[in-house]
Amino acid sequence: MLGIVLLIVGGVGLVLTLLSVLGVDAGGVDIHLGDSGAGLLSIVTPFATGFGLIAGGLLTFTGTETWIALLTGALAGIILSIAAVVVLGYLVDAEEELPSFDLIGSSVRIVEPVTPGRYGLGEVRTSLGTRQITVTADEALDHNDEAVVVEKIGDNESFLVARVSLTD
Repeated sequence: MLGIVLLIVGGVGLVLTLLSVLGVDAGGVDIHLGDSGAGLLSIVTPFATGFGLIAGGLLTFTGTETWIALLTGALAGIILSIAAVVVLGYLVDAEEELPSFDLIGSSVRIVEPVTPGRYGLGEVRTSLGTRQITVTADEALDHNDEAVVVEKIGDNESFLVARVSLTD
């Protein structure tokens, strides 16, 4: 009976781990552990998966003694949890390495029309490829109009743009 319970625990841990990999938020209930990017659920679900599936599998499908199965499952869970922390820490560090670009003076193609006092969407080319930015202007700009980034607005990623004219 203990083997079946552990298999269920491992199955639930596996489902929760797969849901988190797919980006499903489980109600936003998590406790983050420092700057590693790893939350408590990011450590507990791989542990539950490894512990439950290994220990439950050994108890249910083999003649392994209970203490050996539990110890093996615990070790598997610890290894999976450590791997999750290492991968998450690497991903958080890799995200910080993306370069930032000074977009002032860059040419922008208007994707979503802009009117005075309203925000729209513009597309600017960078060395990493095309990037969409939030833009506003002092005059109306339609879809596919060309503009230039004049200034950054506040601390957010919004920019003031001006129409490009041939007489400038």
